[in-house]
Amino acid sequence: MVIILQDLENNKMNCILFGHTVDQILPYLDEGRLEPLIVLLQYFKGNRWNGKTTIQSHFDLSKVHINPDCKEVVALRSSLLTLAPSSSGRITQLSPQGRWSRTDELKQGIVVVKTVEETPHVVEEGPIWILGSIISINAGKNDWFYKSCGQCPMKVETSLGNRYECGNCDHTSAAPSISFKVEVVLFDRTGSICLLLWARETIPLCGKEAKQIVMDTAAVDDEYPAALDIRWIRCCVR
Repeated sequence: MVIILQDLENNKMNCILFGHTVDQILPYLDEGRLEPLIVLLQYFKGNRWNGKTTIQSHFDLSKVHINPDCKEVVALRSSLLTLAPSSSGRITQLSPQGRWSRTDELKQGIVVVKTVEETPHVVEEGPIWILGSIISINAGKNDWFYKSCGQCPMKVETSLGNRYECGNCDHTSAAPSISFKVEVVLFDRTGSICLLLWARETIPLCGKEAKQIVMDTAAVDDEYPAALDIRWIRCCVR
């Protein structure tokens, strides 16, 4: 998802959100709001191309703090409410002309493409693309998914009776989410590499969410579900 950030001097910047950061901010975009939405972005990567600066989240590290309760944010919110008419400031989710795709990222120069042979020698920090074919899925009946927290992508275990507690955000739930964690072998002209595919990569390839596959699939020996068979698909993995 691409959102536009604006500061008090009306400077604007594109911000690209991936994974759980999208889930965090979506509820605030779907509902009408009269108060300003203030976000603090932590561990985001900056990129500059063609005279414009863009920031983007990292799947594992980035954090989004929405209207955090700290004195700086309280002061900023108060100043914005004082300056703005009470009937303004409604936030709506825009329908983009086209989805932010792999092609868009490559054209914008946000990420670079590496071969499998080059990947072990990458020393710079940041995401890369690898273009290849999935030739094998290293998964059995129950090891292609995991139980995750409903508030963040971390794995949860039963620790409070029949409730699941997240050690990352302290959220507890009786019904954890089901998330993809699929190990595949990707091959290109230079070699092969084992990769873990999460929901962001797996859902577009198989067309279903992990929970739907678990509910619709009957157990067959120790094989992974047929809906997860994405072998021989040529794809760009980030």
